[in-house]
Amino acid sequence: MASSIIFQAVFLFSLLGTCFSARILFLLPLATRSHVHVFEPLMKALGERGHEITNLSPIISSNMPPTVKQIQLITVEDLIGSMPDPFEQRRRGTIRAMFNSSTIEHMNKACIKVLETPRFYEVLEKEKFDLIIVDIFINYCVLGVIPMFNAPSILVTTMSAPSSLSTAFGNRLPPSFVPSSLLKYTDEMTFLERMTNTLLDTAMGLMMVSLFLSKSEAMYKEYLPNGKNLPGIDEIQGNASMLFMNSHFTLNYPRPLLPDVIEVGGMHTKPPKKLPKDLDDFLSKSGKDGFIFFSLGSIVKAKNMPEEHRKIFLNVFSRLKQRVIWKWETETMPDLPPNVKLSKWLPQQDVLGHPNIRLFMTHGGLLSTQESVYHGVPVLGMPLFADQDLNVRQAERGGYAKMIEILDITEEKLESAILELLNDPAYAKKAKELSTLVKDLPQTPLDKAVYWTEYVLRHKGAPHLRSAARDLNFFQYYVLDVAAVLLGALALVIYLISCCCKSIYRRTCGKKATKHVHFKKE
Repeated sequence: MASSIIFQAVFLFSLLGTCFSARILFLLPLATRSHVHVFEPLMKALGERGHEITNLSPIISSNMPPTVKQIQLITVEDLIGSMPDPFEQRRRGTIRAMFNSSTIEHMNKACIKVLETPRFYEVLEKEKFDLIIVDIFINYCVLGVIPMFNAPSILVTTMSAPSSLSTAFGNRLPPSFVPSSLLKYTDEMTFLERMTNTLLDTAMGLMMVSLFLSKSEAMYKEYLPNGKNLPGIDEIQGNASMLFMNSHFTLNYPRPLLPDVIEVGGMHTKPPKKLPKDLDDFLSKSGKDGFIFFSLGSIVKAKNMPEEHRKIFLNVFSRLKQRVIWKWETETMPDLPPNVKLSKWLPQQDVLGHPNIRLFMTHGGLLSTQESVYHGVPVLGMPLFADQDLNVRQAERGGYAKMIEILDITEEKLESAILELLNDPAYAKKAKELSTLVKDLPQTPLDKAVYWTEYVLRHKGAPHLRSAARDLNFFQYYVLDVAAVLLGALALVIYLISCCCKSIYRRTCGKKATKHVHFKKE
């Protein structure tokens, strides 16, 4: 019996992909630091399983196995160095900021810089790959690379995929209960909210085509070898084998997903490691009052924060019993209170996993909210752009967070929100409950991503998972053509019945009226 079990285990282990080695291209040339952090664990895991990985990215990751070759085409500064001030973007509004002409032009220039880099073409000409994995969010301009290798592809999005992306897989998201990432709605919308969500969902799809996709397609057709003969973006996306979404049904609102659309949210989350001694001493000595962790992510720089905001945060922090560790681009500040420590860089998950942490003050990036739940830490969210409003609203609805508008922040509002989160045990309790839920899975998100990656390799793109909905247009998918025919038929039946009733009425009621007149006395 024991030998039989061992044999089955060995057979299953070999079946899951360790018996073959594939050459995999991670195409992330325009990925920001947070985007790369999503994929690093998957690259490392696949590399450790013997696959040969080539990673095109602005970030050179550390602690990668020798099977992972990293190639930096442009730097992070090339990508986001002149991006608009996040506070100014907030004032403009999320939609205006995302589709701002200067932002689009900046991204187009970064795309062209990648497409003009000789090292990029060395990879294309000399390498052969069995699978292409693409961060689809801002890398559309290199999507033409996929058909050049005649290999299956997996598209990955660092957020929950909008309908404009998942539609390529036949997975249209109903706007009746799946809110746009640019709105603050929940999955329980009023009629007006559903109407707004539907209109925005449609408008976003049209804007993506007109402002991003058409320009990106023109760029790769101009720069890539034999580019004029490459298929369009719609066809390339429609031929992709699978879509990985950095979402989790516990944190994001549940939605219907086809078998080739996989949730792998949280695959970057991990248990905490020991902190550097100086940082550990500061946090461990916070005692029973604990400490607060304040970080606005990697894009928001100290220089961007208005001076009045900086003073508001410092004045409130100085009145707290808790210590505060603040991610800031300098390690000195003339008016720094003794309970506040600055750091240019912090191992975020190791800090969130420290036993003395009481609160995480964050911009509400998806990775940060996932990490806060994984480690069971309440959140004070101050969103700035993109999907951050939605993330914080979902966290608020989940019962482990509060949101404040950073543009309208005052000492009173900030202190009130912090004290509520610290003094009401319901927030910490809910964060711990959700932490248990996100870990209660048949396999970790990383194991899930590795399994399905190798599944696509083993089954030559896994075409059997594809839904016929990929080939349906909007009217066919929602059977609007059928509805139109049925409504037309119903209208015809109603018309014929109406005509018949009028005819009967004339023959019966008309005769009675005539008969009545005929016998009427003078």
